[in-house]
Formats: sequence, structure tokens, C-alpha cells
Amino acid sequence: MSKSGQLFLFRPNNHKALWGNESWEVSVHRAGESVVADGPFAGKKLSEMLSGFPLLVKVIDTNLRLSVQVHPSERTCRITGGEPKTEMWCMLNDGCIYAGLKPGVGPAEVEAAVASGRFEELLVRHEAKAGDVFFIPGGLIHAIGENTRLYEVQQSSDTTFRLYDWDRVGADGKKRTLHVRQALEATDYSLRPPSALDAVACPFFRFDKVELNGREEIATDGGFCVLYAASGGFTLDGRKIAEGQSVLAADCSSLSIEGENALVFLTRKGIA
Repeated sequence: MSKSGQLFLFRPNNHKALWGNESWEVSVHRAGESVVADGPFAGKKLSEMLSGFPLLVKVIDTNLRLSVQVHPSERTCRITGGEPKTEMWCMLNDGCIYAGLKPGVGPAEVEAAVASGRFEELLVRHEAKAGDVFFIPGGLIHAIGENTRLYEVQQSSDTTFRLYDWDRVGADGKKRTLHVRQALEATDYSLRPPSALDAVACPFFRFDKVELNGREEIATDGGFCVLYAASGGFTLDGRKIAEGQSVLAADCSSLSIEGENALVFLTRKGIA
């Protein structure tokens, strides 16, 4: 049982794109805010129930690969404009991602590759496995490959600077807009390509995976916890959370979840 606090389930919040679909699982962002699905607060926006929620949690499902892109950091957004965005990915299937530049690549090589259409040669390609976790700080050039499904936790931001788009066209038959100047200003060339992790702890969020067989006590430090049933379902405060479903627990000191042969993702507030 949760010690005080409230639980929120949300209506589907899907965003179609050229490359596939994003499900915005938990969001207070103006580009797609979560709406409570049931209970006494059904129909209310999350921002009405919880002030200052700092994250945007998504499930991304690709048919085509995403553009090569970069997001600004807390520092560079003062130059580029937009909202800072550090994120992480947890793979839900085996798939390809691109994250980071090969050794020796700098601004001149990046600009030349954009012009020549040979950008893929500069990127570090990862053949990722289900369960692999990748930390993608603001300033790291990246892309998600085709036929890839992953869970994303990020700062509450919808700022993306598209650097390269594989020379394809959008639904209108025209090439999509690139943001080369802003992307170059946002890129941090000191960032190394990430390695696969099991968990992430950064100032913006903490992410962990729990293999659930029985009951598990979860500390939330009086803050929030987003729980996602990645495989199998679980029970929280008498609520059954089905596989593929997210729930937000807010203003609670701890949680007790119960299930068998389930994998649960936990996202909590970041570390100081």
C-alpha cells in the first residue's frame, strides 16, 4: 500500500509521426498533457493535480529511423532557445540506436557530412538488446533506428534540433526542415558515446528496473514515482496495472507493489 499520496492512471495520449508513434505516458507538457482516466479526478489534466512535474515519459515505437538530432542542455538552451532536454532510453526489444560521434569528429566534419549526405559514417551505431539502458544527455547527437521500441524518460521538453534526416521527404512530399545552426550550437563534442547500463541516476531523474516476484517495497522520498509494467502486470494499492500500462504515484513516502514474473520500470525524482 502507498503511504499517503495519490495514484493516477491516464487516457491514451498518442502522437503519430512520419517514423512511427509516441505514446506520451505521463506529461504536463503543453504539447500533449496527460488527462486522468478514472476516479474522482477523471477528465482533469495532470497539471491541475500535481504542480511542477518535471518529466515527460514516453513509449516510442518506430517503423522508420528517426532523424539525427540533438537537444539543448541547461547551458546551451540559453544560446539556442527552447527547453533543455536530457533523456534516457530503455530498450523494449532488440534494435538499433545511434548515439555519439566517432573519435576525432568535430564541427567541421559534422557540417561536411550534413552537406554530403554521408552522416551515418560519423555516428556510433549500437546493436542494442532488450533491457539495455542508454543515458542521452543534452548535447549528444543521436537517432533511433527502425523497428525499435523503447521506453524514454526525459526532462519536460519538446525541443528537438534536427541535424540530418536521411534525405527523405515528409507526407507533403518535401524534405523536412533542418535546424543545423541550432544543432551545432547545442552539440557537446566532449560527450562520449554511451555504454549500455542497468539504471540511471542524474539530477533530473532516477530510473531503475525491478524484477517482481512477490511483494516489493519502493521508497519514494516523499516525491513521485512513475511505474510502467514492461512485462507482466502488478498490483498497487489494490489497483491492477496491466502489462504496457503506466501509473503515477504522487506525494507518497513509499509504495508496495506485488506481482509474479513481472518487470516494472521505476522513475523517481533526480539526485541532488
